[in-house]
Amino acid sequence: MPTAAEEPATPATDPARTPARTPPRGPSGRLLVGLCALVVVAATAARTWVSAAGWFYWDDLLLHGQAAAHRLPDPGYLLTDHDGHLMPGGMALVWAAAHAAPLDFRLPLLQMAALQLLAGAALARMLWVILRGRAILLAPLLAALVIPLGLPAATWWSAALNALPLTAAMAWAVASTLRLAETGRRRHAVAAVLATAMGLLFVEKAVLVPVVAAAVLLCRWWTGREHDESAAAAAAAAADDDAVGRGSPGLHALWRRTRAMWAAQAVVLAAWAAVFAATVGRAGGGLVPSDSGGPGPGLWALVRNTYLLAVGPTLAGGPWRWERWHPGPPMTDPTAVAVTAGALVCVAVVAWSVTTRRRTGPAWVLAAGYPMVSVLLVAVGRLGPDTAAEIVQTLRYHADSVVVLAAVVGLALAAPRRQGTAAPAAARWEPWAVAGLVAVVVSSSSYSTVTYRDVWSEQPSRDYLPPLIDALRDRRAPMLETAVPLEVLLPVTAPANRLGAVLAGVPGLPPIGVWTTEPVVVDATGGIHPADVVPGRTIPQGPDADCGHRIDAGGTRIGLDGPLLHRDWVLQLNHLSDADGTVAVRLDEGEEVRAPVAAGLSTVYVRVEGSGTGVTITPGGGVSQLCIGRGPVGVLVPR
Repeated sequence: MPTAAEEPATPATDPARTPARTPPRGPSGRLLVGLCALVVVAATAARTWVSAAGWFYWDDLLLHGQAAAHRLPDPGYLLTDHDGHLMPGGMALVWAAAHAAPLDFRLPLLQMAALQLLAGAALARMLWVILRGRAILLAPLLAALVIPLGLPAATWWSAALNALPLTAAMAWAVASTLRLAETGRRRHAVAAVLATAMGLLFVEKAVLVPVVAAAVLLCRWWTGREHDESAAAAAAAAADDDAVGRGSPGLHALWRRTRAMWAAQAVVLAAWAAVFAATVGRAGGGLVPSDSGGPGPGLWALVRNTYLLAVGPTLAGGPWRWERWHPGPPMTDPTAVAVTAGALVCVAVVAWSVTTRRRTGPAWVLAAGYPMVSVLLVAVGRLGPDTAAEIVQTLRYHADSVVVLAAVVGLALAAPRRQGTAAPAAARWEPWAVAGLVAVVVSSSSYSTVTYRDVWSEQPSRDYLPPLIDALRDRRAPMLETAVPLEVLLPVTAPANRLGAVLAGVPGLPPIGVWTTEPVVVDATGGIHPADVVPGRTIPQGPDADCGHRIDAGGTRIGLDGPLLHRDWVLQLNHLSDADGTVAVRLDEGEEVRAPVAAGLSTVYVRVEGSGTGVTITPGGGVSQLCIGRGPVGVLVPR
């Protein structure tokens, strides 16, 4: 979407370098720019409304914990391998949110809205370049921004940090590449390369940005080629660049104008690959060869679910219905009607294109094949024994397909019309048909957006963490470390699923660690309740009638009344100390932890991880005489 004055034409001596004519920047041009901006802002407002119904979910909490642990966004943090992703740009945004407003969802909401505006503006610019500023660009722009294909990735914070910058980078690079092919101006080459570099700061899938830009460029060249007798003469004069450039630019002319950009793109990709290999160095899991006998779903199951249940229904504004298996994200659950509607819209649009426009077939092959890229990436990086084929129905892996679909629809609308007796009639009814189809898709997509919001608003983390934060702000005693509920984070994320990591950086909270003097448990709604230790084993009464177990300065092992399995345990240490100091506690198989002790007779509750038949206790910090009495070793339960 141009915002500056049109570039002056290049000299007439080189017709191949003459930019394609765009409409004059009069009132109609300004009005169209305003309508594009209105569509982008309205779509952003709608998706922000959906995002606001959610909260921090899964990876959001993991990323927050990582960011809060770093005082500064140093390279070691920015280049962290997050589940196989290299995303320094996203990590920087997470760090800003974690330190400016920890676990305050308003800042991530603002970030998502800004990224959505950027992605929408880039899509509008791409369609403006493809359709040369014609008002018809509003149709694919509106459809691209409302269909649910990009909805889940744009409303989940951690996914949006990947998907929205990728969408913006891909659309911007496509537009700049097309402008470079039209004008040969260096600034468009710089813009395309910078778009790729910016995309790679947020997600490794941005390696596809120059590939998609090249594919769209070739499709545009193919649809615009002239196939009359003069084409043969132009091909015969291929050695003459000017001759090739006259009329529709030839491939040699396209290469001549863009080759420096492709070289720069290759340098950027090579540099990024070196950093990726040094920091991440892996591509994920392996490709599962079949639907049976493997550790996860097969390739065919992913392909079937992608086209039939995921991408396909969204083309008609579906799926209308969503399913969710907590703690997983929402996924499409289309009815047979939604699947059929998506197929009919797809068939109708492709049939219109191939019957009324020339040479658009390859562009539709690009649109149909692009989702397979995401399927293969999922197969390589995400499949395993606990992965279901429904993973592709979450749609977040296909969000960038919106750019390819919008570009292909734009190419079809810009392609030369077929000649024939029915052409004038088709040209008359075509705008009404496009308007009707867009109205249907927008209405259908709006319903799917509302139903998605209802499902996305079910956030166990929001039901648990804000009430807990409020309760902890009224507490002064330290709190024992504990895991959050399974609905918030599963144990596979340990140790990131512990309260100390999840609540890191939140101000006004008591310390969360390995000891306390007032044990509590947290319920599923974030309420805290006084607790006692229910013994699994017991520290028996010691042999000294006045002291129990007298602890030597170098440490003493006390045998328990039975073995402990490996897990987290709470020891109730009833102690008598001659001074304030510390005590180190360790099970036979486990790490040592330290807790403070107060002079005199007192009790401290210590959380240890490990197993064995005994516990070793070592005084420190000025304590010279320490006695340990009988006490339970077990788990906390509310009183």
